[in-house]
Amino acid sequence: MIVNNVNSSSNYYSNVAAARYANPAGYVRGVQKSDAFTPSKEAQSFSDLLNKLKNESEVREDKINRLQQEISSGQYFISADKLAASLLMNRF
Repeated sequence: MIVNNVNSSSNYYSNVAAARYANPAGYVRGVQKSDAFTPSKEAQSFSDLLNKLKNESEVREDKINRLQQEISSGQYFISADKLAASLLMNRF
């Protein structure tokens, strides 16, 4: 059968399809695609900072020790005004 002067039995279309799919998956123009992810420098530094924060203790031992010493020696003092202001600020 002849359609637009092209013989349907020609191998033109099958050769085009074969050429298109001849390269193995993952190759484009002779270069292999990579599935690797490379984070930006900002993302890397954020990740490093986040890991440092996760590894740090939430308890500030130095402050606790200082306050315990001040309380036990009787040197710890807080004004009633500061205490009330702090309570109100955190409450409302």
